[in-house]
Amino acid sequence: MDQPGYGFLEEFFSMISREILYLMPKLLIAILMIVTAFIILRFVGGGVRKLLSMADVDGMIKRYSGIELPISFNNIILSLLYIGVALALIYGFINLFLGEAYIEMATSVMIYGARVISVIVLAILLFTASSAVIEKIKVESRMKGYLFFIVMLLLTAMLIDITALSEPVKQSLYTGLAIGIGASLAVFSIWFFFHEYFDKMLEKRRR
Repeated sequence: MDQPGYGFLEEFFSMISREILYLMPKLLIAILMIVTAFIILRFVGGGVRKLLSMADVDGMIKRYSGIELPISFNNIILSLLYIGVALALIYGFINLFLGEAYIEMATSVMIYGARVISVIVLAILLFTASSAVIEKIKVESRMKGYLFFIVMLLLTAMLIDITALSEPVKQSLYTGLAIGIGASLAVFSIWFFFHEYFDKMLEKRRR
């Protein structure tokens, strides 16, 4: 009576043993990859951090341009190093456990994620640059609104690129935004360079 059950358990444990033996080299390689990544982040990251602190790039940017970045340049470089090591580790795990067939899928996901992150970073840089210009030039409220409007148009163009819209729709939106931005800049340039002349003409007509 117990013979069939005993045979099933024996087959079950035998299958588990084979799977463990099959995965053991991969697990050892994965552990070696994790240790290597930790060593790289520990020592190379520490060395890069010391070099960046000696260079004091943030201080140079603030000293020569008068602009204080919202994100430290040192942190950006270190983050790129950490992201690069993490991506290499992820690709290694995918190739090791899932096979090369999944690498293309992972690449597509990472490329899309990189595009989203790039839009966020560019948005931060654009708002930082516009804020710095506003503080330096001491522009009036109408100019602030105009700069904010231009920045929002540029961000809209970047957001269109990462949406799931069809290419004809994207192209139409790009064309409309390009015309709008170009016309806005043209009108602004005319006003900026010739507003004194226009003011004098209006004063003469009023007289």
